[in-house]
Amino acid sequence: MGRREDNKRRKREALLEQGLAAFLGEGYDRASIERIAEAAGVARGTFYLYFPDKLALFDAVMDEWFVPILGVLDDTGAALLAADGPAAALEVYGGMATGLAIVGLAHRDAVEVALRESRRSGEAGASLRQRELAMLERVTRFTDLALERGLIHTTAPRLVGLVVFGAVERLFYEVICGTDLGDPTAAAQEVLRLFATALGMADALDQPDESASNAPAASTRTASRSSSSS
Repeated sequence: MGRREDNKRRKREALLEQGLAAFLGEGYDRASIERIAEAAGVARGTFYLYFPDKLALFDAVMDEWFVPILGVLDDTGAALLAADGPAAALEVYGGMATGLAIVGLAHRDAVEVALRESRRSGEAGASLRQRELAMLERVTRFTDLALERGLIHTTAPRLVGLVVFGAVERLFYEVICGTDLGDPTAAAQEVLRLFATALGMADALDQPDESASNAPAASTRTASRSSSSS
């Protein structure tokens, strides 16, 4: 990478960093391009060389966690396609939970902004709701797949997707707010137990499947790459 390209990269990263700080501290509506540019050490005009407007910067900040989350969900779908039974599927869902946690904790400030802004009207909230729909579509798709393959048992896959999505979102919020949920390992196991029961997989909790030991690996690798690059 040449000096000019490196300088561009550093300026863009500075704008992303200061944009996140502004969205976290002031909220999207109050954050200003002028203050973000000043904090990043660039002129206001330079800002527009990297982002056409404030929403474009916001979307780029949100992509820092959103893209890896989609990767985890896509990996989950692929792993469910290869799962050979409920026990293996449960391992896949456990890997998904781990992957989502890794991404969420690696980008907790951005996730906090997303959780807050998604509940508000305006362009930022609308953008986030489109992202939520994209995530929900993936969850519903691989829930349908698992149902078709006899890995889970439910008569309402989209409803299950909504419940799972909402539960994960709420857990992220509580963790970010510092709520004491007890021992993390025990909490994770309890969430997995509740999840398995909702999907008709409770019996799989007592049936460890050695062939599924690598099932969560893809989701975790995707999330780990996100964490190491943040």
